[in-house]
This record gives sequence, structure tokens and C-alpha cells, in this order.
Amino acid sequence: MSRRRRDDAIPPPWERDIQAAVLEHWRLLGLPHTLVAAIPNAKAHGQPGLTKGLADLLVIGPDLPGGCAGFIELKRDVYAKRTDAQWKFAELTIALGIPYAVTFGRDHPIQVLEAWGVVRKAAA
Repeated sequence: MSRRRRDDAIPPPWERDIQAAVLEHWRLLGLPHTLVAAIPNAKAHGQPGLTKGLADLLVIGPDLPGGCAGFIELKRDVYAKRTDAQWKFAELTIALGIPYAVTFGRDHPIQVLEAWGVVRKAAA
């Protein structure tokens, strides 16, 4: 039995593809009075009105733990690094009691949305 080398493995999806999949999942299975929206801030640092470190998704819903709005930071995989600005944003939201999650891959953010009561669980 041969072992796969890491460079032979299927690469993880890009963050933009994960974001598109998560938004489509919410459109299909989102619960009433909820919203999942992209924060268009990627690679736009230095432009007026944009802030380094903001999370990728804004999540709004009546059943989020600790409030009615939260944030999700999307990462391709566990090896993806967070910037200093992303760490500072995470620390701020956590200090204020705002729900915040860093997720890895395509399925993890959907699991967070299910836990936060924003989407119905898909049929198994």
C-alpha cells in the first residue's frame, strides 16, 4: 500500500470558493430572520473605508449565543495563518462578547452556522 505524499493530496478549496459555498448553503437552508453576508475586504487594504483584519462573514440571527450578530473568519485549512489585524479583531469581538469563529475548510463554517441557529441541518 503506497502512502500519498502531502504534495499529491487534493488541495483545499480557496477561501472565495468556501465563502461562495457557505453563502449558497445559507440561501438554501437559512432560517427566517437570519442573514449571512460577505464582508468584501480581501486584498483591499489601504482603500478608504476598509479595515484590516475584519472577518470574512457577518452573521445575524435571533439565536446566536451572546447576541444577535457574529463573525466568521474563513481559512482554507489548519495551516493557514491569521494576520496580526485578524487576531486583534478576534480579541475585540471576544472581549465584547460578540460570537466569533475561525473555521477551516468548507464544512466547518456550516457547522458553526448550524450551532448558531442560522441554518437548518441538511438531511443526512
